[in-house]
Amino acid sequence: MNKKPSNIELIPSRGVNINKKKFGRRIQQLDHILMDSTYLTGSKYRDFISSMYRALTNGRKITPKMEASITKIVKTYAKHINPEQQKKRLEYIEKTIHKIQIIRGLLDQCEYTSDFRYGKDMFLDSVENQVKRQGRLSQKQRIVLNKFHNQFEKKLKKSENKA
Repeated sequence: MNKKPSNIELIPSRGVNINKKKFGRRIQQLDHILMDSTYLTGSKYRDFISSMYRALTNGRKITPKMEASITKIVKTYAKHINPEQQKKRLEYIEKTIHKIQIIRGLLDQCEYTSDFRYGKDMFLDSVENQVKRQGRLSQKQRIVLNKFHNQFEKKLKKSENKA
């Protein structure tokens, strides 16, 4: 097996120069994103960003799909640092947590068994933590929360009619 000696300095290849000319601005932007210690700490997405940066700086051929991904990374980061977008995100988080607390209050008013309540509480805790961490919910999670709200409202009305 022929291995190259590690003490020989490699001359920048043609691909590195091509990428510097074509994607110089994107290389700087990805470098800035990776230097931001508050953005996506310890996530797999950060590893992906790092791999795209290495692909650009090491002279790898950039496919149209990779180029689209790099552009999306930069746009997403631009939204992240936009103060107006941050304000909208915080409002959404507060509003969503408030709605989850309303559902939790309805659950407490209903006379369900402790096992049933435990399962629903665990789900509500999970959804609340996700909203705090990621600032969003999936469509399915919103549907389930709406079902919970309707179910608990129906149960309360039914118990009020019996009394």
